[in-house]
Amino acid sequence: MRRLRTLVLLGILLQPGNAVWGAMDAACQSAESTRTLLEMYQEARLRTEAQNIFLRRGLRAAPLPLDQIPWVSESVREQMAVFHALRYPEPSPLVHSVRPISASEIGVFEETFGSTQWAYIGSNERIPVDTMLTRQLRAMLEAYFGPPTSTVIEQIGTGETISEYIQFEYRFALNDTIPVIVVDVNGPFERGVVTMTDCKYRDLLPKLKQALLHPVLEKAVHAPYADYYYVSALESWFLTGFDGERFFLEGIPPPDMGQGRPSFDMKSDH
Repeated sequence: MRRLRTLVLLGILLQPGNAVWGAMDAACQSAESTRTLLEMYQEARLRTEAQNIFLRRGLRAAPLPLDQIPWVSESVREQMAVFHALRYPEPSPLVHSVRPISASEIGVFEETFGSTQWAYIGSNERIPVDTMLTRQLRAMLEAYFGPPTSTVIEQIGTGETISEYIQFEYRFALNDTIPVIVVDVNGPFERGVVTMTDCKYRDLLPKLKQALLHPVLEKAVHAPYADYYYVSALESWFLTGFDGERFFLEGIPPPDMGQGRPSFDMKSDH
């Protein structure tokens, strides 16, 4: 009987409306962490704001102007680009200056780089500079750098035989210290050019060639020019060039070298 009264009393004390129950409930609430209370407050505030928006606009939100929409991916991409640039700065360009050598400067070039042991690269790749007709490259080089350093005219009296004469030769000083020479392969009958430099830059030669000639092809402007060329297999002289409208190649008698380089208006009209 005594035990039954105890259980009944305990049940009364633990009823939800009882002061003891309220005290325990308050204790439980006071035990809630600050984080939990904050979450409850935020949830209640969010519900209130959502209800207010619904009352004003319904379920459809007004769109923002496009220039005000925050693109998180773009901002992240920009931040990553800045981080990458700081961590991996771009290397300085291999070639920062190109100085063409004129015909009057050949002596200075020879004096500076006369002892150079040359390494060369031909037209071996399936890239524009190697597959383009040499006569087209010659016109582009004329437009970009001006007249070549040397032609057949300048080779007379140098000790080379007539069969060794080349159509044209461009010489350059890259970064003021790297000598580079660009010559034709087989006159107007071939494609591409041969590029040469000091053998100590052999491993860099493809990149030097690219740095030197890519801007020429990118500009893609043709300037008029005319050159003599000798074909030893035929024992014949030719006048080759570009007159501003078309490329030409004409057989001619042995030219008078004393008159200097030819002009494109010397070609026949046929």
